[in-house]
Amino acid sequence: MSRQVLDIELQHWRAAGKQPLLWWRDDDAVAVTPQLKHLSRIASMADIEILLAVIPAYANEELATYVKQCSNLKPCPHGWSHTNYAPAAEKKCELGTHRDLGEVLADIARGRERLDDLFGKSMLPVLVPPWNRMRCDLAPRLPGVGIKAFSTFTHQRSVPDMQVNTHVDVMDWKAPGGAAGKSLDTVLVELASALSVSRANSFYPVGLLTHHLVHDETAWTTLAGVVAHPDLNWITFQQALVHPSTTS
Repeated sequence: MSRQVLDIELQHWRAAGKQPLLWWRDDDAVAVTPQLKHLSRIASMADIEILLAVIPAYANEELATYVKQCSNLKPCPHGWSHTNYAPAAEKKCELGTHRDLGEVLADIARGRERLDDLFGKSMLPVLVPPWNRMRCDLAPRLPGVGIKAFSTFTHQRSVPDMQVNTHVDVMDWKAPGGAAGKSLDTVLVELASALSVSRANSFYPVGLLTHHLVHDETAWTTLAGVVAHPDLNWITFQQALVHPSTTS
């Protein structure tokens, strides 16, 4: 049934003369791990590029060396230290209004500079806010600290010409007993839903979100099934950023 739901949505795209486009982001990289290597293998075999959100405060030289050898991994800053400054009653946030704006900007600049030192030209000046949240007055100030684009998790785009978001997560963070991978059927239905929203709003690229460090076997199996789907077309973050639906 899930494949039929996706197939019906893909038929709508074909009827409109459009090609559904997906891109991939993975969060929380800090070191070379078996999970990161597995992630890279899956993407490499499918010839898909991943925007790899790296936590600058904890990233090490070994990670930089490994990523430079993997053409399908494009590192970018994931805040500074993935520290929560929000009170317990609020959702977690590192780049929110809980600190002075100058402090937040300084952390972002420090993170970009740290990754620039580690990764050099392979680092993309793209901010991925921890927990996909940041204060609303931050976006117009990002170019001033060397950030040219940002990515969160929502269909809403406050700054379309510099924002490319993710929309489908392979992890269920509210599963009983803790975070768990979603089934392939669930993710295919969510992809169909995200593509439907995109189709109704200028056909923008849909983003897939993964967190390699916490994937269980279900998440890995689902991910492999998604990238193997014959009718899904993958582009890079940079291609998504300049897609006509984004720049218009």
